[in-house]
Amino acid sequence: MFLSVLILIPSVLAAPTQIEENSFTVHRRAVASPAGRNGIAALDRVFKKYGWAVPERINSKIHVPQNISTKNAEGEGTVKATPEEADTSFLSPIKVGGQTLMMNFDTGSSDLWVFNTNLPPQITRGHAVYDPKKSSTFKPMPGARWKITYGDSSGASGVVGTDVVNIGGAKVAGQAIELATTVTDSFAEDVDSDGLVGLGFGSINTVKPQQQKTFFENVMPTLDRPVFTANLRHHTLGSYEFGRIDSTQFKGPLTYTKVDPSRGFWQVESTSFAVGDGEKQTNPNSSPAIIDSGTTLMLADDAVVRSYWRQVEGAKMDEEGTVSFPCVADLPDFHIALGPSYMATIPGELMNFARLAPNRCMGGMQSNQGQGIQIYGGVLFKSQFVVFDGGNGTVGFAPHA
Repeated sequence: MFLSVLILIPSVLAAPTQIEENSFTVHRRAVASPAGRNGIAALDRVFKKYGWAVPERINSKIHVPQNISTKNAEGEGTVKATPEEADTSFLSPIKVGGQTLMMNFDTGSSDLWVFNTNLPPQITRGHAVYDPKKSSTFKPMPGARWKITYGDSSGASGVVGTDVVNIGGAKVAGQAIELATTVTDSFAEDVDSDGLVGLGFGSINTVKPQQQKTFFENVMPTLDRPVFTANLRHHTLGSYEFGRIDSTQFKGPLTYTKVDPSRGFWQVESTSFAVGDGEKQTNPNSSPAIIDSGTTLMLADDAVVRSYWRQVEGAKMDEEGTVSFPCVADLPDFHIALGPSYMATIPGELMNFARLAPNRCMGGMQSNQGQGIQIYGGVLFKSQFVVFDGGNGTVGFAPHA
């Protein structure tokens, strides 16, 4: 099967079970919002995900209704009502304690958390809900807590237990499961998604007092190869595959680059770029780049963003750094370095992210506002087959077949 999700694991090391197959595929299902893409909401979300201050101009465009307070399992709690991002999500089924949930996979985080019966019915309405009482293999983890907080204090938090997690036929017994007792409305309103599977490094897992491993870190010793691949495509279904690399899904050789895991992300150097048929340019003060399947946009250094959009007639960057352009504009291809020896080509059509107004569109690459890190999300993934190699600590890239 194929999928797109976020992951994390228990404070007691989970022991992967023996599985019949040593590789597996997780299919992902597209869930389209009738409202279409909301570019400003997507930009707002990535800033909050990484704890960056959201520029006021972006904040002013995000309508925030009155807060809604509800009782949670601990007796009290507040859930802030904000609009769900109007975009397309890609979900895949997993089983937790034999119960099927539709999940989002995210290489930019490291927690596996789920909607569950600890949440009040008004929050879980429309979701598939994990019930630990219906699982004979669930075990609570006394004293363990977790909390994911974004820049505006939105997010989720709760308690922790362990259970059997089955993704595409591969099982991990004793996998840490984070049970939400509080979620903000952005999660509650997204009724298609029942939680997140983080595929970053366990060093950024939020469980306390002891961090937990991710599903991938636990299942990796049982796989034919210690890898998973992201085959996420434009306007069609894609997949994640664990344990093998399907050479029919990409063109030419894979080029690998070393990962710097010090921040807990699949982070690579990205020091040069080119626009259209132009010559390669050096980004003089380049920031490292996170390869993040859980983000839709690309956020790059200002020097890169300005150089690209300068070649698009009518493109403008407002005072807060948001780039828009005439929707009828012909967008050049974008070439970006991933490591010292590979240049990924992103077709111009992927650089058009969303319509902002009848005649203005929002760019798929936006400024990182000088945050010192670049985020390469879905805009990049739709052009590249990506291999995450946990054994060698590398990421490999090749164009989609």
